[in-house]
Amino acid sequence: MSYLEQFLKETNSASSQNMYDNVPQSQPQLYQGGSLESEDGDIEDNRAPSIVSSKSNLSEVSMLHETHSPMKHKAHQFLVRTFSSPTKCSHCTSLMVGLMRQGMVCEICGFTCHTACCPHVPAVCPVPPDQTKRPLGIDPTRGIGTAYEGYVKVPKLGGVKRGWVRQFVVVCDFKLFLYDISADRNALPSVHVAQVLDMRDTQFSVSSVKDSDVIHANKKDVPCIFKITTSLMEPPGPRNAMLMLADSEAEKNKWVVALAELHRIMKRNNLPNTTVLLARELIDNSLALLKNTLSSAIIDPDRIVLGTEEGLYCIDLDRTEIARIGEAKKIFQIEYISEEHLLVVVSGKQRQVRLVPIRALDGDDTEWIKVTESKGCAVLTVGPVLRAPLTFCLCIAIKKQNSSVIIIYEITRTRSRHQKVREIGIPVNVQALQILSDGRLCVGSPSCFTVYNIQSGDSFISLLHPENPLYATITCSAVEALRVIELPRREYLLVFGTLAAYVDKHGRKSRDREIMYPAVPTAISYRDGHLVVYSETHIDIFNCKTGEWVQTLNIKKAKPLNDSGSLSLCVLHDMTHLLYLSNVHQRELLNLENINTLDTEGRVIQKPRRRFSLREGNRSTRSNTDRRSKLISAPTNFNHISHVGPGDSIQQQRLIDLTTSLPTKQAPLPPVPAGGKPRPWEISNPMPLRPAPHPQAYNGAKRAAPPRPRDLPPALPRASDTSPSPDPASIGSMSSLHDMIKATEARSSPRHSIASNNSSNLSTPPSPQADHHHSSSYDS
Repeated sequence: MSYLEQFLKETNSASSQNMYDNVPQSQPQLYQGGSLESEDGDIEDNRAPSIVSSKSNLSEVSMLHETHSPMKHKAHQFLVRTFSSPTKCSHCTSLMVGLMRQGMVCEICGFTCHTACCPHVPAVCPVPPDQTKRPLGIDPTRGIGTAYEGYVKVPKLGGVKRGWVRQFVVVCDFKLFLYDISADRNALPSVHVAQVLDMRDTQFSVSSVKDSDVIHANKKDVPCIFKITTSLMEPPGPRNAMLMLADSEAEKNKWVVALAELHRIMKRNNLPNTTVLLARELIDNSLALLKNTLSSAIIDPDRIVLGTEEGLYCIDLDRTEIARIGEAKKIFQIEYISEEHLLVVVSGKQRQVRLVPIRALDGDDTEWIKVTESKGCAVLTVGPVLRAPLTFCLCIAIKKQNSSVIIIYEITRTRSRHQKVREIGIPVNVQALQILSDGRLCVGSPSCFTVYNIQSGDSFISLLHPENPLYATITCSAVEALRVIELPRREYLLVFGTLAAYVDKHGRKSRDREIMYPAVPTAISYRDGHLVVYSETHIDIFNCKTGEWVQTLNIKKAKPLNDSGSLSLCVLHDMTHLLYLSNVHQRELLNLENINTLDTEGRVIQKPRRRFSLREGNRSTRSNTDRRSKLISAPTNFNHISHVGPGDSIQQQRLIDLTTSLPTKQAPLPPVPAGGKPRPWEISNPMPLRPAPHPQAYNGAKRAAPPRPRDLPPALPRASDTSPSPDPASIGSMSSLHDMIKATEARSSPRHSIASNNSSNLSTPPSPQADHHHSSSYDS
């Protein structure tokens, strides 16, 4: 009986057991003894300089477990180690994921385990043989353990038509870890995870493929290919499909059955949903400037700004408009101070800092304010330093040859909007700047974080104490310092390029647990208590309070555009997309009505591709609602206007200018004929007007917008001589200027009639019979 058959048999019959798969594997295993490390080369000794003599180092790095056996066995001596290949914990069988310091190894018996599992291992050293090599299996109640592992082939970069590459897959903790393998047949997998597929994903599924799914694959390989699908974007947008090629069709069936059974067990046990972020496509690849976007910021729920290589752009998601702001200079970074209505940007070839008032986004001709002595800005940060009164500071790090200078400015309400406070010289290159909640400045440099007092500028404290076991390991390798995250009770999470460690306010180790990255991070961000780590193939989310790895988004080549990562850029099918990472537990930062819509059945779907128009000029000028003067079209003939020559004839026309405000006085109603039916209103120009958004007041009555006439009327009857003269207050209620001219002309010169636009001859007064058959008017 094969391993998988026994595995499935045990899972179906062991519903009352905690471990559903405790059967040794009959096929050859990659790991022997639960560890992949070699004797010397694959293990890095990260012990402190003095382990025996230093009591603190002994307590932090080496954990001694006395035995209660009467045989007086030796005690374990666990040391933190760095593994160069994937290694499983001998206690819980889960992978020890990470780039360095992944786990602990006993120097005496070689027992390997997680740092968190170390207190729970058997105290006997060496560990008895029946407990040294634990079988594979997952605890379904906690989702911990390794269930299955093997070799598969995945498509090369560019698709199936370019061929397949071999990878090693481990199904652990309800996740699929894919590791690259070099061309050497005897080479071990790399410690860096190539891709992670989370089985807790709501869209997770596994199935075989059809010929139409893999049209570029060899026909003999199609029966051996299966597909794993996970979610990519909401709601529900494109999905991530991962193709895998097994060695045979039977092996493929084993993978499909095993993964489907594990997914069923996971759903049956109702493990907690740890989803935090949802990726929503904000703008698709139809916007060409996304390819060169470097930074971004959210202004309000309907507007964002993008910093590109061509300049600064404001995107109105509600109006689907794009406006260029300022000159065409490269924008490297954008920070928005909403309380000050101010944008801080790093722009130009010289990387100079400029302050941009927020009114510039409306099209106003606003001058950008240059910050003095800010050329060559390497790192920038803004934040409050005082709460009462609320005061913001701008900190800029300028790189010198082997040192850096930090210039601190105060954001003011003066004309220059900034004032220099002081300079701080640092003999290292600054990699990160951050203003803490207490107003202090945290400076990140290689393998170190230092906190400075902004008020004095001289007193400082290191957040990595020399007695911290991490100090000896991290200082010898010059690890990049990325960020400091503040936690309750004066605890800090130091985020480096290889791991994240917890320290207290003095820089000493506060927890044994450390956050391990599955892959090399390309960027990091902090969002609502969660550390978001970007890599080439996926995005990992960690809970900073507990240190748990809670979610994985299979978004490739993603990078954050702002500090929180709420706006991110990714590449999907070789096309650039702008994403909005929505937190399911917090209030939305953007109006989702600009992203989603409802179909005919009421389901939420993605809005179709939108075309953005280029906005020119001031928005307030363009958004003026009083557009009556623009609605007046040019006349086609002038038969209805009397000759205006020298003298006072122009005053006799009694022409009245259009009012610029809405009328408050209603115009009088026209007289009703003897027949009882009101005469239709007569116009001189039959061209239809653009319908107004709301019904206009027409001579004191509410009327709907007139429909467009099908045919041009041959002639319209003139108004009666008893028609009242137009009231200036009623001019705004007339449909056009021609109405006003016609009413005035009918009163002053009854001999003239209104001519048709289609005829150059003057029309004769219509008869009552002709008024019914030949006149034309708009319906009420």
